[in-house]
Amino acid sequence: MILAAIVVGVTLAGALYYYRAVSGLVVGKDEVHAEQLARALSVAAETHLPERRYKSLDVLLGELIQDQAVVYVSIVDRNGDIVSSAWRGKTAEDWPAQTTHPVEARISQQVDAEHILVARPVVAREEVWFENRLAGAVRIVLDTSGTAASLAQAKMRVMVTAALITLCGLATGVIMVWQFMVRPIRELLGVTRRLARGDYSARSDNNRSDETGELAAAFDDMADCVSTMRQQLIAHNEQLEQDVASRTGELQRANSRLTQEMNDKEEFLRAVSHDLNAPLRNIAGMTTMIMMKWKDELPEDALARLQRIQSNVETECELLTELLELSRIRTRPEKRDVVDTGELAREVGRQLEFELDRRCIELTVDPAMPSLYVTRNRMRQVFQNLVDNAIKYMHRPRGGRIDIEYQSTPEGHLFCVGDNGPGIPEDQQHRIFQVFRRGHGANETHATGKGVGLAVVRAVASTYHGRAWLESQAGQGARFYFVLAREATAVPETHAEASHVE
Repeated sequence: MILAAIVVGVTLAGALYYYRAVSGLVVGKDEVHAEQLARALSVAAETHLPERRYKSLDVLLGELIQDQAVVYVSIVDRNGDIVSSAWRGKTAEDWPAQTTHPVEARISQQVDAEHILVARPVVAREEVWFENRLAGAVRIVLDTSGTAASLAQAKMRVMVTAALITLCGLATGVIMVWQFMVRPIRELLGVTRRLARGDYSARSDNNRSDETGELAAAFDDMADCVSTMRQQLIAHNEQLEQDVASRTGELQRANSRLTQEMNDKEEFLRAVSHDLNAPLRNIAGMTTMIMMKWKDELPEDALARLQRIQSNVETECELLTELLELSRIRTRPEKRDVVDTGELAREVGRQLEFELDRRCIELTVDPAMPSLYVTRNRMRQVFQNLVDNAIKYMHRPRGGRIDIEYQSTPEGHLFCVGDNGPGIPEDQQHRIFQVFRRGHGANETHATGKGVGLAVVRAVASTYHGRAWLESQAGQGARFYFVLAREATAVPETHAEASHVE
């Protein structure tokens, strides 16, 4: 489009300039012709007019009117009266209106679109009775219709020539643009698409020395760099796959060893717990038998020691029972069912109602608690351990509060058991979920416990692909959180269908 605009603009400008030049030359030629005729007639009339030889002037004008360009000619005396005239085409009365001018006027003007008027004064040069005075004037009207026709023909020729030049220029320009610009760029575009589709051997093979050649050379250099980098990337990927395979094997072996060690540890824990339970029960039975059989014969100090032995044995048995329960949580999944966690939390509250009333603690349960596909006993343990833990550490004589809250999050089902108790210092929070680990507040408040309850909470949460943590500040209460993965607690379709049928 730019090329077409340039070609058309240049051609039209040249044609217009040429037409104006030709028009000026042709019109100027008519004016020069008229001037020459008027001058010649003026010179001829310089002799005849002062002597009033009008017949000679008639002969002279008759010869002049034979010129195809002259349509009217007249000679006037110094008073402006016509003394001789000749015309063609029109009548004599049609011209005076265009030729009436002062005798002394020198006129050269366009009368209308097809006629030019030239008027020149006639001055007597010979010594006659009015020496060197104005003798009269000549008026000539020339027909320029032939010139107009010539100009029209010239204009047509210019337009035809301009159109031919434009068409030829455009055709030549299109061919040149296609050959030297569009075709190489299209070829380069095709090569680029081949490279984009994965053909890394695609090259332009353009050896031109112009700008498109430089562009093609730059593309080839880029393609070489891309191909080289791809080969390097493939090599690095292969090496990375080998490293990953090697590390994966190492991780699998390490995982196998870790799994075996954990299984061995759990088996050891179960065996030790089971084996320790029997002698501890024997010790408890023997102390009970001794106290019953020789109660009256033993001194009070011995009876007190036997009671302490029996109490410690019972404590150790309970601890071993809890350890066995913790081991079963991790290794022995139990039957699941759809459990209303809100109703379960309220049941735990009813079980602990005596302690809650005795310590003046208010327990609230979020009404939006969901129903989940979980093990009822394990979830009961979680809520019971957290609520019981909050009751044990509550230091307020009145105004105690425990809130069980629920929130659905992108991570899963989020539960929170919060209280307004003494809180847990930040330096103790990292170990609170470990087995046998208790906060320093347990000694200060004489709270009973063995440090297994929160470990059970974390173990149960992990079986549902979740986790447990706490947020607390000293003196501002504690908030224990645990989250259960949504997919791990969703009701299976088979179970839902069976429940619907029932």
